[in-house]
Amino acid sequence: MKIKIKNEAPFAPTMQAVGGSVKKAYDFVENNESELEINMYGEVVEDVPVDWWTGKPIGGLYICEKDFLEELDQYKEKSKITIRINSVGGDLYAGLAIANRLNGLEAEITTIADALCASAAVAIYQTGDTRKVFTGSQIMIHEPSCCIYGRYDVKGIKKLERQLEAAKKSIVETYKERTGRTEDEIKKMVTDDTWMTGQEAIDEGFADELIEGNVSVGVTEDKQAVISNGIMFRAKDFLSLPRNLRILKNEMESGENMPAIIDEDKGGKEIMTKQELMNSQPDLYKEIVEDVKKELSGEVSKAVKEERERIKEIDEIANSVGDEKMVKEAMFGEKPLKASELALAALKMQNQLGTQFITKAEEDVSDSGVNDVKPKPNAGTKSKEEQEEEDIMAGAMLILGKSEGGTK
Repeated sequence: MKIKIKNEAPFAPTMQAVGGSVKKAYDFVENNESELEINMYGEVVEDVPVDWWTGKPIGGLYICEKDFLEELDQYKEKSKITIRINSVGGDLYAGLAIANRLNGLEAEITTIADALCASAAVAIYQTGDTRKVFTGSQIMIHEPSCCIYGRYDVKGIKKLERQLEAAKKSIVETYKERTGRTEDEIKKMVTDDTWMTGQEAIDEGFADELIEGNVSVGVTEDKQAVISNGIMFRAKDFLSLPRNLRILKNEMESGENMPAIIDEDKGGKEIMTKQELMNSQPDLYKEIVEDVKKELSGEVSKAVKEERERIKEIDEIANSVGDEKMVKEAMFGEKPLKASELALAALKMQNQLGTQFITKAEEDVSDSGVNDVKPKPNAGTKSKEEQEEEDIMAGAMLILGKSEGGTK
């Protein structure tokens, strides 16, 4: 349960939807003119967090106080409201603001802890006239905390301490009013970071009615994340982890990636959610999960086999291509090619090189000037008498000291 403090340090998104099937952290579903169902699956925040360096919004599933309350205002005339919660909590005062607005409605409110209901989300959960909880759900209350960054003197630290004490007093009063516990009992519970399963929450006064059904809450094998009904929360964001968490070996156990199932018992006209299928037909749900696993496994094996064949075929024609860089690009580049595509590309390249060679040769001939050379006309064949006469004349000219082209 965080509270907003000036100079608060940046934080990364605390949750995400496994498999990407959850698009929004909350939605409003009108069952009829008088009844409304609200699903709250995400972190409660005053504002969507932004990246410390870029100033851009951080991706995640956020129940933003302002947006949520504006949308809620459209349904204030409803007489019955059911709120389903699966949330790690978030900003304390954002949670209290939402809780106070719900308390101000005239509607009969039922809250249901679908899986994880922690921190600031518990304040919202307590607004229910009837508070329902699954056997395997986890409810957690703890002291307010905050992250700070910057320079603080003694006066600033003491001010921060008073703010935290005021926040603690607010939640103690809220829980005391709904649970019937004494102030000292509630203070001890929040100080101890108290986790409660379904029946324990009823025993402690934080819930009214137990619901039978399957709830998926567990921790990944690397202990880096808690997955609650398909929503992943970073484990390091918890001051303490829920008790007796089972190890989730893969994301399929979260229930995500599963399609909606038609309820055949109702004539195929209604769609069952994954949670409803898990609750009503657990064996069928497990069978579907196993079928999906097998199908995915088969697709992966097929893809691996095809890739090996592609690499093998390219390797077989590599010597014919003769361009090592071109072969590597075809095998492992950004746009991998099949052997047939590589062969075609190589032929095109060789054809282009041949055309360039002929063009270059023509340019070289043109630049040499050989085309401008003209042949000297042939004097023709002379008779013996004509040749002797020409020789005598040439000898005479030589004796006189003359030659063709001038005097000597």
